[in-house]
Amino acid sequence: MFLISTGVTRMPTATTSTSLNGIVDEPTAATLENQAKADRWNEIRFLSDEEAEAQLSGDELESYTGYHAEVKEGLEKLKGVSQMMLKSLEPPRVQPKGKKQRKRDKWAITKKIAEVRAREAAALTKN
Repeated sequence: MFLISTGVTRMPTATTSTSLNGIVDEPTAATLENQAKADRWNEIRFLSDEEAEAQLSGDELESYTGYHAEVKEGLEKLKGVSQMMLKSLEPPRVQPKGKKQRKRDKWAITKKIAEVRAREAAALTKN
């Protein structure tokens, strides 16, 4: 029993373990086979392409090439995403226009407006 500061006592609850809480004591044949395949794949997975061509054949070589093709494709996609993220983080900076450039731009717009008005006036006088 535990004594709580208020003077009330409570009984500890006992927890019991069930067979679902633990790992099975004796592995089955299917479990052993899966474990053997997993161990073999751990050996195969880190081989270079040349080593895999020399050492593997059949299903192992096929699964190796498929896995590495997906990994390489995924890496290319991630590189593209990371480049897009870097571009969005640091957009290109445009130099601000100076006072003289703003005046030149305004003068060019004013000239274009005057030319358009002159053409319209000429078109109206012809009619």
